[in-house]
Amino acid sequence: MRRRQALAMLGGTVLAGTVGATAAVGQAYAADEVYFQNRGSVEGWDYAYTQKDGVIATVDSLVYKGAHCLEATQTYIGETGGYHSEVIQRGAQSVGEDKYYGQAIRLAPDWEFHDQNVTFQQWSPEDPEGPWLLMFVIGDEIRFGGSGGIKGTVGSITALRGTWLRVVARLKLAGASAGAFEVWLNGRKTVSMTGITVLPSTSRTIRWSNGIYCTAWRDGTPSGPDVLTIHHDNHRIASSYALAEPANWS
Repeated sequence: MRRRQALAMLGGTVLAGTVGATAAVGQAYAADEVYFQNRGSVEGWDYAYTQKDGVIATVDSLVYKGAHCLEATQTYIGETGGYHSEVIQRGAQSVGEDKYYGQAIRLAPDWEFHDQNVTFQQWSPEDPEGPWLLMFVIGDEIRFGGSGGIKGTVGSITALRGTWLRVVARLKLAGASAGAFEVWLNGRKTVSMTGITVLPSTSRTIRWSNGIYCTAWRDGTPSGPDVLTIHHDNHRIASSYALAEPANWS
């Protein structure tokens, strides 16, 4: 059941006060190892927002580890424009840093695979912002891409609907062929792009967004269902894969 929305709605946007990353750090780790974590709640992020009839909420009905998880839903209402329901952490990473982003996501057992990308996390420059690197479900795969020029496939999820999928991404923000982008799916490294340029061209910092963004609805109509939901749990930004991996949470 939905436990609480937890944030006030104003003009179609959900707003919350800023919470510093250090306030969310687990006690078992030093502040320079786990920079941010959230155990499946709307609360604790810098802010959250929804567009149109979207919902972002804390729920008790499904969990990976802990007492609750984050539920992100979007509903097509017959018009173009943005369809975001997201929580966001500002200043997640600066140029020159090397960080790991972990979380668990779940698609419903009856999720319909279709040919439009449904984004569940993205990294964006902050000043100005833009769709720099998105990770999304399309068909029966998880893929990534965006204006940053980094694109590819994380892996197949054909038989994984109705299960928690553990996704860890490494971003080393550097130029001169010193950057890196790597991804682990359910504990197996499936993407390793190292010795490349990984830089947001318009900003020295990036933010991390999680939830649901029905990208194709911006300019078109659904080729799949017109109501889509993704559940999220155990978000963490850390200095290593081992710390970011949701399976390692106690």
